[in-house]
Amino acid sequence: MRLLLLLVLLNVALFGYFNMNKIAPTIQESYQELHPEKLKLLTDEDFATLDKKVFVGIPLTHCYKWGRFTSTNLSAAQDILNRLGLPAKLIEETPTQDKRFWIYYPPLVTAEKAKQKAEEIKKLGVDELFIVQDSQWRNAISFGLFSDETLANHLLKHLQAKGVRHAVKSVRNQGGATVSLLVESVNPEIALTLYKIRHEFVGTDVSAVACE
Repeated sequence: MRLLLLLVLLNVALFGYFNMNKIAPTIQESYQELHPEKLKLLTDEDFATLDKKVFVGIPLTHCYKWGRFTSTNLSAAQDILNRLGLPAKLIEETPTQDKRFWIYYPPLVTAEKAKQKAEEIKKLGVDELFIVQDSQWRNAISFGLFSDETLANHLLKHLQAKGVRHAVKSVRNQGGATVSLLVESVNPEIALTLYKIRHEFVGTDVSAVACE
C-alpha cells in the first residue's frame, strides 16, 4: 500500500514537471509586449485640448506702500509713478519723531554734475550711492541712512579712507513726514523698480501691504 502511494505521488510530480509551461506561464509571457509603433508624441494642439486646472498660488500682482513723504518731495515721487503708468492713492500718516543719521555728498548744481561726481566716487571703490531726486536735496549723493549713529560714523570714516572728500553726516527727523503713496496691481518687475528708486528719496521706504 505504501509503495502504491509513492508511485502515485511520483507520477503526479513528473506530470507537473513536464507540463509546467501549460500549468503556469513563464514570467516573460506574463508581461504584455510593448508596441513602439502605437506610441504618439503629443503636439501643442493635443495639449490645448487637455483639461486645465486653475493655478492657485502667489498672485502676480500686489500692493505696495511707498513713504513717508513731505510736501517738498511728494510731487517728485508722484511724477515718477506717473511716468511708470502707476496711479497711486495718498495715505495720511501719523508723524513720527525718529532720529536718522544721513551720510551724503552735498547737492551739486546740476544733474549732470551729480552724475559726474557719482562716477568719480564709484572709481574710488564706492558702489552703494544714489543721486537724490526730491526737491529739497536734489542732486545730492546719498550713501546711507541709519538709525544707529555708530554705523553712520563707521560709513563716514570708510568713505574718507577711500578718498571721498566733503562727505558729511547730518541728523534727519521724520517728524514732518505726513503722506505715503499706495500703489496697486504692481508686478514683480515694477516692485523691483520701486525698491531701487526709493533711495533717491531720502528717508523713504517701500513695503508690500495688503490690497484694500
